[in-house]
Amino acid sequence: MSKTLYLMRHGQTMFNLRGKVQGASDSPLTELGISQAQIAGQYFKNKNIKFDSLYSSSSERACDTLENVAPNTPYQRSKGLKEWSFGLFEGESVDLLTATWDNSDLFGNRLVAFEGDSREEVEKRLNRTLTEMMEKSEGSTVLAVSHGTGIQAFLRTWIGDAAASEVAIGNCHILKFEYDNHQFKYIEKIDPIEEVKH
Repeated sequence: MSKTLYLMRHGQTMFNLRGKVQGASDSPLTELGISQAQIAGQYFKNKNIKFDSLYSSSSERACDTLENVAPNTPYQRSKGLKEWSFGLFEGESVDLLTATWDNSDLFGNRLVAFEGDSREEVEKRLNRTLTEMMEKSEGSTVLAVSHGTGIQAFLRTWIGDAAASEVAIGNCHILKFEYDNHQFKYIEKIDPIEEVKH
């Protein structure tokens, strides 16, 4: 049976606003971040999209996002959806991390020397986690809230580096996938703020 995954990035955080690296560390949502999540919730309502299963990264910023998207709705937290760990760069200026970024392979293995994750680790973790979630869900529609670089790594697994590098994943952007027979098929990126405006 074909299922649908809505994979969403969390709302704007204090670290996003201040240009600091988050990764496995955390910072709270800003007022804008809360508003972005509520607008995403309105988008799903407007489209009459109802979820059979809901999941969030165990990071507070992702849980708070999901709780604003779908208030008073049970969900499961998963460490498997957490962001790429940026090691010693966390809490520092984003400019430092940007120096190790390469569009062809994200961060590759370059963060391992700084106690961070390798790309292979992040891809395997996100793929395993999301596959298990889709397999476990008895319904056909799943929402998972995760993080920008982790989502980008997952997307690259399924559509390749060149195509995925064209997909900018902003706060509360949603990637829609079809899932069938252990395969994910990328459908589209949704910017709920733009959608609700129109």
